[in-house]
Amino acid sequence: MLPTSDEQIRFLVQIQRLLDEGLFVATYKFALLQSLADIAIEQGDDSEALLAVSTDAIAEKFIRYYWRQAMPCPAAVDTRVLQQNAGRQAAILNLVRRARATLGDSLVAAINNGPAWKRLVREVAEVVRIMSLWKLQTVGREHLDFLCANTGAGNTITLRPGIAFCFRKFHPLISDLVRGAWGRLVRQRNLGVTFAGVGADSRVPTRMLSGKSRGYRRSRN
Repeated sequence: MLPTSDEQIRFLVQIQRLLDEGLFVATYKFALLQSLADIAIEQGDDSEALLAVSTDAIAEKFIRYYWRQAMPCPAAVDTRVLQQNAGRQAAILNLVRRARATLGDSLVAAINNGPAWKRLVREVAEVVRIMSLWKLQTVGREHLDFLCANTGAGNTITLRPGIAFCFRKFHPLISDLVRGAWGRLVRQRNLGVTFAGVGADSRVPTRMLSGKSRGYRRSRN
């Protein structure tokens, strides 16, 4: 049985809670939510079925999202990469920066470089497991656990019944919510930095963020 209207509304409320009340030291939670929504479109169907998602699949999404963000932005004094962590730069962004320095700026070329791409995916997946995967559903001291079981270990998560359906149905809305919240946090992390072509130092060139939705269409599996 598909999720009821009340269950779908409850799903959206919980997503909003994660974005509004969750603790965001880095931008990983935004990337993780967006990756689950995108993977649900690509691998799920319009049923209430469970959906197993590997950390490698999530890592590939992270690399795609952060690839453009790893490019330095022209600032008033020099060029710099957008800060995406409360302290040191986010570890995944550093991994992607090093990959760009080694493999070049083309994401397609990086993907086609089999051994180097697999190594990068493996390194990013390790950070995902340690830094974000099991913290996503934490709001304060409360563990919502509505997306998947919070086992705390493993290379795969399984979205609960109806969750992939909801991600697919509300994909455009979720993408807008995630990208908006992501942009606001990056602005906060870069206060006081004046970027070339941007009038106020409280703003950042948001075109450098994860970009527009790919215009996914829900399949009718």
